[in-house]
Amino acid sequence: MTTPKHPVYALTTFELNERRSALERAIREIPLDVTVPEYLRSDLADVIAEQDERARIRQASRRNADQDHYCVRQQSTAELERVKRDLKANLGLITADSPARVPIQAHLRAVDAELADRADGHHASELYP
Repeated sequence: MTTPKHPVYALTTFELNERRSALERAIREIPLDVTVPEYLRSDLADVIAEQDERARIRQASRRNADQDHYCVRQQSTAELERVKRDLKANLGLITADSPARVPIQAHLRAVDAELADRADGHHASELYP
């Protein structure tokens, strides 16, 4: 197993996930009658702690009712349509296994949901003036 080029806190989420998988795989490969080396346990604990901290930060930021994660509510419909086209273009420029797809797809879902909410609201106002 290779040593990461950066400290755990500086790894990207993808690198952190890859590091955890590699450490867990290395530990699984150790025979049951052999003690797991302390450095492997320590490294895995550091990775898990960093992942937990990032999850707590994400959760706290999402609990803030005043915050709209992608700020889609503040944009006009025309701006949302432009953003949607740009996001789709970005997806077309990156490889299928790129970790960059995850935030782009999340943003695209947020834009689609906002546009759908607006369409439902507009349609409802036409039905019930």
